[in-house]
Amino acid sequence: MSPQNFSLDQLHAEDTHAFVTTYTPKGRNDLETLKGILRENKDFFRQKIAERGVILFRGFESSTHQAFHGLVEQGMGLEPWNAFNLKKMPGFLTSWLRKYSEGLVGGGDYRRYLDKNTVRLGPVESAIQGPHTEGAVRSERSRYIALCCFEPSPYLAETGMADLHEVYKSLPETVRAKYDGAWNRFYYLSSRKLTWLDRRLLRGSPLQVVDRADGRADLALAPCPLVCAVPETGKACVQPWAFARNTNSQVHRAALDVFKGRGEIKKDSTAENMSLTWELCDREGKAIEWTEEEQTELFAAIFKKALLMVWQKGDVAFVDNVRIGHWRMNGEQGNRKLVQIQATNFNAEDYLPVPEAPAPMTAAG
Repeated sequence: MSPQNFSLDQLHAEDTHAFVTTYTPKGRNDLETLKGILRENKDFFRQKIAERGVILFRGFESSTHQAFHGLVEQGMGLEPWNAFNLKKMPGFLTSWLRKYSEGLVGGGDYRRYLDKNTVRLGPVESAIQGPHTEGAVRSERSRYIALCCFEPSPYLAETGMADLHEVYKSLPETVRAKYDGAWNRFYYLSSRKLTWLDRRLLRGSPLQVVDRADGRADLALAPCPLVCAVPETGKACVQPWAFARNTNSQVHRAALDVFKGRGEIKKDSTAENMSLTWELCDREGKAIEWTEEEQTELFAAIFKKALLMVWQKGDVAFVDNVRIGHWRMNGEQGNRKLVQIQATNFNAEDYLPVPEAPAPMTAAG
């Protein structure tokens, strides 16, 4: 028997969007063939992610979450890395802890872990999420996210995606200069007085507990860069994580302005119910003024660059979690099932933006 062909000529490649390359099978469309192609060409595909932002595999047979995990780890050779489960706890325990933490800080975008690395994304509602990169409340986060669609929504509920380098370039020069030196600062207000169990669990988290007179607590995270660069290209990208209550009205305002004809769009319930504050500061921790108008303009700039990814059953996408921001659009849940694996440890502080060199002076200048 001749060895199976796992070369790139088994795929048809098409640049279907400014930052998406879509691969479809020319012949066999089984997942073992796709895994073999990924394994034999993983360096090529990783470079393609850095070059493009998103690579999408479409037209292959539908997956199980175990087979999807195999595509990520054994095919692409990526190490799953999820900041919420660094201890690699079983899925049922991580799901419980996720639900417990949401009860402590509010929220409601409950994600169920199918195993220690694979998570089913939260349900659709009549709202648009704030744009974000996964884990951007902290400097240390995942470099890549992999997504697999087991069942698309019956109506809308696309995944919005935007090239955050193009967003950065679209901002006025004065705003870029301000954001280059800015750091995100996030802190939660606990929804209740902290119990002994709360404090015990928080010891193993990155949250600093600051007690309040009313028995509740501020749960503060260390600042992280608002702008960082793509490692392979050096392209500067804004890094939002817009699930904060104090920015939710501005996200909603921008969404209403940009996304027309989509029916009722409510405020995102996760951000509205979670007592999270998002501020800007400098490297020394001094607050930087960030007006509601500036916030709205940033979110509108992201939304205006949006690709609304309409999922098909069986789709598998690998996304650069530095360059590409994402969010869930409004729509109907139906039987929608979209799962995610985060991969490869990345620290944004290692890739701070390099200021652009001034233009050379002309002879006349």
